[in-house]
Amino acid sequence: MDRGEITLDSLKSTDDEDRVINAEIIHGLLAGTYGNDLHPHGIRIRYARIAGSLNNVGEPHPSFEFNSRTFPVGIKFEHCWLDHPMLAHDARVPWLHLDNCVIPYFHADRVRVDGSLYLRGLKAGGGTDLGAVRLLGAHIGRNLELDRAVLHNKQGPSLHAEGIQVDRALRFRAASLESTCDTGAVQLVNAHVRGDFWLDGTHIHNEKGPALNAEGLEVGGSLLLCSGFVATARSKELATVHLMCVRVGSRLDFGEGRDATGHLWDTPRGEERELLPKKAAVIKNDEENEYKNHLTVDLGCASTDDLRLPAETVCTHKRPRWHIRKKCSNNKIIVVGLKYAMLSRESAHRHWSHWLRDHADRFEAQPYQHLAKTLRDNGHTTEARRLLIRLENARRKHGKAHWWSSWSSWPWHLAKRAFIGHGYRPGRALIGLLVVLATATFVMWQAQSAGSIQKPGLLHL
Repeated sequence: MDRGEITLDSLKSTDDEDRVINAEIIHGLLAGTYGNDLHPHGIRIRYARIAGSLNNVGEPHPSFEFNSRTFPVGIKFEHCWLDHPMLAHDARVPWLHLDNCVIPYFHADRVRVDGSLYLRGLKAGGGTDLGAVRLLGAHIGRNLELDRAVLHNKQGPSLHAEGIQVDRALRFRAASLESTCDTGAVQLVNAHVRGDFWLDGTHIHNEKGPALNAEGLEVGGSLLLCSGFVATARSKELATVHLMCVRVGSRLDFGEGRDATGHLWDTPRGEERELLPKKAAVIKNDEENEYKNHLTVDLGCASTDDLRLPAETVCTHKRPRWHIRKKCSNNKIIVVGLKYAMLSRESAHRHWSHWLRDHADRFEAQPYQHLAKTLRDNGHTTEARRLLIRLENARRKHGKAHWWSSWSSWPWHLAKRAFIGHGYRPGRALIGLLVVLATATFVMWQAQSAGSIQKPGLLHL
């Protein structure tokens, strides 16, 4: 059904019979009331206003319900205005598209979509503590796409998709999400994405909690929070981007992204770079925790093959030095248990010692040791040794020994650091021995030249 183009604002108030479709008609088409000869390509509705269905007393039903229904064909709404929320709990759909539509909210817990679920350009105002878009336990057979979606909810999360399974890619590019929810604006706890998860160019803001809560997320491909990704929050307990125990099969990228962005939905060719700028991720937390720190990124116990974490995502100073440490922000990251096989150039591993010293949530030896192992495996043995020496210095600094024990062991710590580099620079000991030997030889030569050394005489009885 296509009656020609019209703006969404005009659709909101239109009473044109050619553009207003009652939800009961759509229910009847799917239920076979008007016959079973639906087109195999499904139902397509464009530039229409979908009015709410009526209950038994002729009053508008509060929602556009498809609960527990099995759709014989897919359905596509494009440039439509839906007066009431859409519910599709426990439904089964061949495919479902809500492209460039306006809807109060869309809830579909445990929905089974055999094909793709497209919510591209969707505008949902929320108004419920259950979420503007809610897909708990849903199963998407192909792609889930929310490119350029605008999901704003002042009473709860913008997207609540805990336990969702996406058999291919999850694309969430150049979207805008605002929320007031203490558990996260975007909630993907224990979700499973078999392909790539794209969040490049997306802006997420939460006034009360974390921006992205994806604890336990599993991504078979790459997790991309790059190309102008911005996350801001006011969260005391959780980090702005909470990725604890995340498993990423390929690349975890907070960097500038790729040179070729690919086509972005509803964007003219050549203009994608404006919405996907070549900038590293910006992650901020405006709320202090009990330790007066701002938690920005939590990668505790996460794992990935390739980690791309640029300097500016963690610290505003690209080349930190000892004399500007006090100027660094109080942004803190959690990397205890984080495992990765390699670091890209964007990760700028020369800054990691600064991050672990000044921006880690707390001191732990494991991040130092794993980074040193990764550096050795990638041929940076000198930097690995330097890092392990810094580990011993940090261990000394954060030790909890009594003050008298600390002061008594301080000379021994300095000696080990100077002469053998805490065991990681044993060559220093040889240099020290050579210096002692050379000094002794010089002293003996000077003494012999001055006649200060005499041969012992024989004692005659």
